[in-house]
Amino acid sequence: MTRTAEFIAANARWLAAGFLMALASSFGQTFFIALYADPLRQTFDLSYGEFGGIYTIGTLASAAVLIQLGRMADHVPARTLSVVLCICLAMTCVAMALNAVWWLLPFVIFGLRLFGQGMLSHLWQVTMARWFVATRGRALALASFGHPTGEALAPLAAVFLIAALGWRESWGVAAAALVIVLAPAMWLLLARERHPKHHQTEESGSPGMDGRHWTRAEAISHPLFCMLIPGILGPSFILTAIFFLPAHIAEVKGWDFAAMPVRYWTYAVSSVISALAFGWAIDRFSARACLMAYQLPMVVALIVLWRGTGVETATLVLILCGVTTGGASTVHTAIWAELYGTMHIGAIKSLALAAMVFSTAAGPGLVGLLIDLGVDFPEQGLWMAGYSVAISAVFIWLYLSGRITHVRTP
Repeated sequence: MTRTAEFIAANARWLAAGFLMALASSFGQTFFIALYADPLRQTFDLSYGEFGGIYTIGTLASAAVLIQLGRMADHVPARTLSVVLCICLAMTCVAMALNAVWWLLPFVIFGLRLFGQGMLSHLWQVTMARWFVATRGRALALASFGHPTGEALAPLAAVFLIAALGWRESWGVAAAALVIVLAPAMWLLLARERHPKHHQTEESGSPGMDGRHWTRAEAISHPLFCMLIPGILGPSFILTAIFFLPAHIAEVKGWDFAAMPVRYWTYAVSSVISALAFGWAIDRFSARACLMAYQLPMVVALIVLWRGTGVETATLVLILCGVTTGGASTVHTAIWAELYGTMHIGAIKSLALAAMVFSTAAGPGLVGLLIDLGVDFPEQGLWMAGYSVAISAVFIWLYLSGRITHVRTP
């Protein structure tokens, strides 16, 4: 057996649990909720800007709560917390199915974003980063497969269920899947929690800079933290905007509505391959080295989306976005563990994730407002591409100058 196969065999239950947490988070991710944008707008008579504003309000509120709720990942057993989160997410799916008034939408979206995109995503990343040290990159990459699996399967299932049953009923099916399948599976898989010190291949601890574990207050006060956050927010903002607007992009380009959703599997495959590649690179070189390159494919995707006309453009855009997503899924977690240690990673990561959720909230609201003002998204993407290029240049400078590799405590 290869080393990777041996690693998977020895840690299958924990990797599978992380995979399922990432998969379950799909019901609160933008790519899934956006499939219901048109039915929701039509049902409640909302414009792009109005629905984007509602989405922004719900997401911003979830980010504010996540800052404090994320600390639970440091103190509550992953087995208990994962099941509770699945149940809470299922209850929110039921609320979406039964909702009859527009003013409840922000509350429903708040629950979907908090329990799905927020806490379930946060939990699998924190557990993988804490449970694995020498093989952290591989563990993060393998568990992250839950995201592309959801991105490949959930849209196809949603499109089918909406057509067969109706958009409300499809949310009921999502709730049933969470309660009947995903939550019990996590409960069984996490009957025994992993402890790195019990494994010879792992170190007894994983301190950060200066050989110590930083608290969240110490990390926030460090200048490097403030320099990294703006760059890490970019992909979340941009990719959320793309997945929030499949109907708008199809309309502008003259494609069928399903042109992008039916091709999400290409994005999923691309992100899987990318996650594996970046996971290997993190173990081989470091997450700090990987910061330099992972956003560049998304820049190309935005330019292609602006210039392309044929439906094949959607495939290329999704593949390139998948490369950046695969890199982000591993780099964004590993970087905090490398810099600040793992003892308080739940608290530190929750702050970074909350900032990312804030960016995903700003995306639909701002983009929707600009669309209402007559600025189509492909044109907006050029400004986003420029931002990503600038951020990548900063990361390259930080690494090559040694500022991110040889840092002293302030």
